[in-house]
Amino acid sequence: MGKRKKEAPANQYERLDPVLAKEITDFIIDKLREEETKLVKARHDHKRANVKLLLRKYRDIVENVNKSVYDAVHIEDDVELFELIEMMGGKRESFRVESLRDSAARSQMLVAHIDRMIAAYKEFCDKSDKEEDKRRYRVIYESFISPNPKTTEEIADAEYIDKSTVYRDIDAAADRLAVLLFGVYGLKFL
Repeated sequence: MGKRKKEAPANQYERLDPVLAKEITDFIIDKLREEETKLVKARHDHKRANVKLLLRKYRDIVENVNKSVYDAVHIEDDVELFELIEMMGGKRESFRVESLRDSAARSQMLVAHIDRMIAAYKEFCDKSDKEEDKRRYRVIYESFISPNPKTTEEIADAEYIDKSTVYRDIDAAADRLAVLLFGVYGLKFL
């Protein structure tokens, strides 16, 4: 026959000292809050990193859109393109035009979205009474958007600030841009 499991007495938790039980509960709650704070910070840092990555790659994405061989609007009716593909030994059916179209369309939409959100950020900064907001836009523009980007040192010299302030301005601007670019998902405390 199988062994019978020993059942815990119904009052086993009643024997725990109430003061000790409160200390344990408070300790567990504090640890859970610490973990939640770490998780929120990690999400925030991830969104900031994504914004900074988009800004660093902005010119490359724009160049890709401007130099794209593929026009997402007209490619499906482009008989010459399909003739060229066939001349190169390809078959119309085997060539995945959809992937080119989708990639070009995504890039175009991304650039349009970034442009609009940067314009919204500029408008916010222009209306702000804080000089640091205006400077933060200039720092972002000169670092990532301008056709002739400046180095951190050049920006610091032009703005009469320290290089570390340039980096802090980029972080602060990225935090605000995260909300513009990602909507509520860019908020710090989700």
